Amino acid sequence: MNLGDYFPKGNTNAYVERNIKVGTVIKLFVHDTKPPKEKRFIIIGFTEDKLTLASIYINSEINTKINWSIEQQALQVELDAKGREYLAIKSYVDCSKFIARDSSDIKEKLLKRPEAIIGNLSKPDLELILNTLKGATTINGKLKKRYGIYDFKVE
Repeated sequence: MNLGDYFPKGNTNAYVERNIKVGTVIKLFVHDTKPPKEKRFIIIGFTEDKLTLASIYINSEINTKINWSIEQQALQVELDAKGREYLAIKSYVDCSKFIARDSSDIKEKLLKRPEAIIGNLSKPDLELILNTLKGATTINGKLKKRYGIYDFKVE
């Protein structure tokens, strides 16, 4: 049994709807890594129509083969596991790029496995990550605008 088995159908839908938002941390199997595997990622923005969301990965270490430059390494935000229920160890949020995902696909996966929603960023962490993304020269400004990175207000 998993967490989803304890939710009545309507409650699962409401839970997922409430949690598909900026700052939510999700752990799902993804196919855009080599090799494909289960990864933690953070929702960091949406297109205006909400059909697509932007996400960034949380990694257990900085991959210096990919993030070889000082600029790219500076875009890896270190988070200690203490006080962050969604982390088991010190980790790094990769703010050098984001991955566009189909919102309905994520919702469908979360309806089947609501326990994949493993937490939410604190306001200070969310502000730090959004500010890092805003300043990242590795991400096109038009993409940041499309996903609301510039306009998002942490409340």
